[in-house]
Amino acid sequence: MSFSPEFLDEIRARVALSGVIGRRVKLTRRGRERVGLCPFHNEKTPSFTVSDDKGFFHCFGCGEHGDVIGFISRTEGLSFPEAVERLAGEAGLPMPRETPGERAAARRRAGLVEVIEAAAVWFEEQLAARTGESARAYLAGRGVRAETVRAFRLGFAPDRRGALRAAMHAKGIDDDRLAEAGLVKRSDGDGAPRDYFFDRVIFPIADRRGRIIAFGGRAMGDSPAKYLNSPETPLFHKAAFSTTWRAPARRRTTPAN
Repeated sequence: MSFSPEFLDEIRARVALSGVIGRRVKLTRRGRERVGLCPFHNEKTPSFTVSDDKGFFHCFGCGEHGDVIGFISRTEGLSFPEAVERLAGEAGLPMPRETPGERAAARRRAGLVEVIEAAAVWFEEQLAARTGESARAYLAGRGVRAETVRAFRLGFAPDRRGALRAAMHAKGIDDDRLAEAGLVKRSDGDGAPRDYFFDRVIFPIADRRGRIIAFGGRAMGDSPAKYLNSPETPLFHKAAFSTTWRAPARRRTTPAN
């Protein structure tokens, strides 16, 4: 079952993140945030932070990151819908009823998430390969460590037009889905599909559930557009998307719910 962003935001507004996490973790206030020992890995010095203002937790030790729904899901072994239902009950909100149209839209969005994830893996592979040598040097020169690259799933779009498109075609992903996911665009000249990102360091953009839904690309050399974000898609709405950066979830072997 899918849930509207408005319903999920209402849960987050009604259920205090620090209150939920405080049931499992002893938290100490530090300025506007709270800190404690991370429940996801063993540590002696607190590196786990909770921000009610921003609505997320983050561990600087192991990289775990998410909102109240993600915390309940991970710590109690619940699926995303089960965690939502648990918190909706706590917030006094009735569960919404899903229409056939909403179910179809949810399946469509889930399919796009899988397309975006496939692209994210490919971008990561390009950064790690020989073709990503210049990008790795660029990141190292900016003080970005290898563990940071892995934790935040940074990638590289090589300067080979059509490379991503060809790689996705090999996985059975056609141009229509690539265009809907914002990974290719139609040429103004002949209308042929072209990769949206090329010759750029790639930064994944994640939603509140930690799923990658879009990308930001940073040109390393001279470019009229130094920064380029994914276009509007059914997953990514620039006007509505919070400017607060969210870490992508660790790579999954099966699609997220």
